[in-house]
Amino acid sequence: MSQLIYSSVKNLVYGIISYFLISWPREFIRCLLYSLTIEKRIKSDGGKIFFFLKKSPFGYIDPIGIFTFLFFEFGWTRPPIIDYVKMRRKRLFFFSMYGIFASFILGITYGLIAKHSNSNIMFNLLYTSSKWSLTLGFVSLIPIPPLDGSRMLLAFLPNKSYEWYIKFNVYGILFLLGLLVLWILPMIMQPLVIVITKVTNFIVFGIW
Repeated sequence: MSQLIYSSVKNLVYGIISYFLISWPREFIRCLLYSLTIEKRIKSDGGKIFFFLKKSPFGYIDPIGIFTFLFFEFGWTRPPIIDYVKMRRKRLFFFSMYGIFASFILGITYGLIAKHSNSNIMFNLLYTSSKWSLTLGFVSLIPIPPLDGSRMLLAFLPNKSYEWYIKFNVYGILFLLGLLVLWILPMIMQPLVIVITKVTNFIVFGIW
């Protein structure tokens, strides 16, 4: 029993650390790519390059998202706050796309580092972070607010739909929660989790 408790606590700690490794760094890379390609010179916030980036990693913790990662191997992070009225659609599209792209970058990077890690602790953390980052990248493609996929789609919608999104995007997370409670979301995501695990194993071990 004590061994089971120890293993559960260890996995919980690994999971929480891995969640931090896939969230704040993701937004850092997103903002870096955005500032280099879209906003080469930021004027709206005193010239700060990373004006979208929250200073604290805790700002990207989504309670439901971290719960689903810990128990179902998929989930999401809390998205940056965006002024939809002021932000142009082209910029919104690329800002959202870069978030998804950043997850894939982290997933591959963590996997390659884990491949050459000699520490069991570091390997477990990096392997989990690699798998979760890749999973987050695919989950973010789902066009449900507030996931990045919905923001990318929003950039092509007519004005009325844009206004509707601004008013009701807060309910998107409740919709995801409802799918989770009804066990629909875990069933849908389980095949993806299996595929992502195989992809992670290919990156880390070179086997499919």
